[in-house]
Amino acid sequence: MTTNWKAYAVSILLVTDVAAFAPQSHVSQLKLSCPASSKLYSSVSKTSDLMKDMRDQIAENEEANFMMQALRGQGMNDDDRAAEGLEMRLVEEDLIDGGTGLPYEYDPVIIKDYYNKRPLLVFKRVAQVLSVGGGFFARTAFDALLGRDDPELEVQRAGELRDLITSLGPFYIKLGQALSIRPDILSPRSMVELQKLCDKVPSYDTKTAFATIERELERSIDELFSEITPEPVAAASLGQVYKATLRKSGETVAVKVQRPGVLETVSLDLYLIRQIGLIARNFPALAERLDAVALLDEFAYRFFQELDYVAECANGIKIKEQMKVLPMVVIPGNFPEYTSRKVHVAEWIVGEKLSTSNADDVGALVNIGVITYLTQLLEAGFFHAE
Repeated sequence: MTTNWKAYAVSILLVTDVAAFAPQSHVSQLKLSCPASSKLYSSVSKTSDLMKDMRDQIAENEEANFMMQALRGQGMNDDDRAAEGLEMRLVEEDLIDGGTGLPYEYDPVIIKDYYNKRPLLVFKRVAQVLSVGGGFFARTAFDALLGRDDPELEVQRAGELRDLITSLGPFYIKLGQALSIRPDILSPRSMVELQKLCDKVPSYDTKTAFATIERELERSIDELFSEITPEPVAAASLGQVYKATLRKSGETVAVKVQRPGVLETVSLDLYLIRQIGLIARNFPALAERLDAVALLDEFAYRFFQELDYVAECANGIKIKEQMKVLPMVVIPGNFPEYTSRKVHVAEWIVGEKLSTSNADDVGALVNIGVITYLTQLLEAGFFHAE
């Protein structure tokens, strides 16, 4: 019964996120704003009543309801204390800005050569990972041996896994985020817990962040901003965000600053996992099922791109221009003159996540989101993952 409800919930989610319950007035407005999409919205309106009945049925089943919550990301922003007391353990920032040899673009050969010359650093990271994760995996194995199958214990272990992943840094957080949308691997309750990894991550010292801004932009904080929050308003795996006012123009902006030691830690974790993948290639039973090294290399290539805020700024400018064809879609403006590899300044826009919104027009907004994705993929040929 569990498997059936999972498949049922996933299939309904895929349909209802496209055919959300928008009032007919919204559908008409959207048709006027985007005539080329009128056929899609016509189909949406015809299936709305059917989808509502299906959602009502799902709401009556606890497990299916958890599944829908998990797939909709309703675990995000659910616990303001999720990251409290945690410390992200990163490799100490080396002298990367002085040119120690780590590449800014993913290159497994250069990374391997770099860390082969630093065995003590590699050993330290391995010991760090084992010391943080050993207790959790021992408890999980003990639960399995005793046959414990308690929903409350499951949530407790999922919370412990979330804290473990958070403390190990960006690479593991990205893996956890990927798992948080995989109902074929995790239970709905575990998915909800791991979704807190998206925005419940420990911040780092503001003095360090401000020093990074001044070093990267080559101007003092006072020269750049007339106001800036003394503490970050949000923290994620790669950086944290401050709300500020540009001194030159008076515009309110979001200032994202990359964590110190991210490049070093990500590179080292990728090196270690890749070495394990290369060992796995010697076992045909494993190699035939999955080429872990090729998969990791593709993941790593994209990950390194996320570390380049200059590229992120350029992509933001590009997608803003392309999305002008959709008048109801707002893309934050970007400020390349205030952006460097580790600092990104963008327009501050007040809003809320659809997954936590109780507004009456959520259904219509979901429809707009679908049209936005389709426009990116099918018309512009440029997909912005944010």
